[in-house]
Amino acid sequence: MTRLQDIINTTQQNQDSVAKQPHLGLLRIAGPDTKKFLQGQLTCDLNKLSQKASLYGAICNIKGRIISSFFLVQHNDDVLMLLSNDLLDKTLTHLKKYAVFFKTQLTDASNDFTVYNKIIAAAPSLAIETATVSETLLTRIEAATLTVVVCQQPFTMQWLIVDKDSDDIAEQNSQLAALSILSARPVIHAEQSEAILPQWLNMQSTGGISFTKGCYTGQEIVARLHYKGKSKKQLVLASWQGALDCSKNIVDHEDNSIGQVFATSHLGDRYFAQILLNADPSDTGKVFLDNQAITLLELPYLLNTKTTSTIA
Repeated sequence: MTRLQDIINTTQQNQDSVAKQPHLGLLRIAGPDTKKFLQGQLTCDLNKLSQKASLYGAICNIKGRIISSFFLVQHNDDVLMLLSNDLLDKTLTHLKKYAVFFKTQLTDASNDFTVYNKIIAAAPSLAIETATVSETLLTRIEAATLTVVVCQQPFTMQWLIVDKDSDDIAEQNSQLAALSILSARPVIHAEQSEAILPQWLNMQSTGGISFTKGCYTGQEIVARLHYKGKSKKQLVLASWQGALDCSKNIVDHEDNSIGQVFATSHLGDRYFAQILLNADPSDTGKVFLDNQAITLLELPYLLNTKTTSTIA
């Protein structure tokens, strides 16, 4: 399996990147019962959310399938949910069914803010083998910019949330935002909604699921998979040269189907992908897409590690 850092170093070439993210939207949840309400709906633990600590998580249906995945940020007295634009309406409709029992209000706040992705070309602070995965994401506000540190492996990646009328942030090397897919912390889109379990996206290893917080919609299914079984499906990273038909299955050397492409990005003719693999990547040998061998990359975190609640 190819070292992820080698791919990053070759592609990024010591350049920072800042790029607008128009495909992302924001929901605002406000009111005195906000955290109590969300605690019963989200996979992450709202007791860990603060102005210095954001969360990654998901909203599930009763079958444990993800309706939407998100990053959750405390903004003054409100909570902001960063998610795919094409799931805003569906997520609002779902949450409002339960919100009527609480003193809380949900609104689409996408027109109030602009979201940027920032990738910093700094050496990783820890080797992947020794890095701990935190249940919380370091968050700070400086000069009216809300910064959420999404990951520090295989690079430092941040969400920057600013007021819509702010002109303090300039885009640079925006094409390098394609590398953000290698953080392996997906925000799903409408076509993937209600088709995926959180563990298939490695959320048990990236702080996206709390197994101690208590009940939430879909919790029984998610917990059962964790305690009584092991899902064969997992998110892996891959890379290849040239455009391929990503609607085709990933196959092994015997042409057995072992996975599907989940998401892709590219820089020129170098493609990067998140793949839902139905097998242990260490046992697969060569894998192929559209009759071409593709390269599996190491993840920027260890699977099945225990998460901590320490702010990095």
